[in-house]
Amino acid sequence: MKYNDHSLEGPKMRILLPAAALFLAAAASIYLLVFPTGEGYWGGRLHRTTLLESQGPSASILVSIPVAIALLPLVFRRQGVRIGAVIVLWGFAIIGGFSIGLFYVPSAAVALLAGCVDS
Repeated sequence: MKYNDHSLEGPKMRILLPAAALFLAAAASIYLLVFPTGEGYWGGRLHRTTLLESQGPSASILVSIPVAIALLPLVFRRQGVRIGAVIVLWGFAIIGGFSIGLFYVPSAAVALLAGCVDS
């Protein structure tokens, strides 16, 4: 099958979909680190805290894991790597579903689409 220059099928999708998954994973990680996601009462007042404030610097390691996984299909352009990244991203989203995992469902969904694009 021939692809024309204006088509979004085939070779272009093998790069665009993993790049979109990486972007969504990075956006979710930045959101979790920068914007208030938790709250608590201190001194009789309600305080909203970011993940960095409540969990410390180790939170940045945790949220970098899905970003690193989403980066793998862009570095290693093989079908097996894309499928492996899909499985691990969905696992991360499901296991962490009640805390931060749901933020990575869009990235996992786009990674699933990327895994369906044949080589």
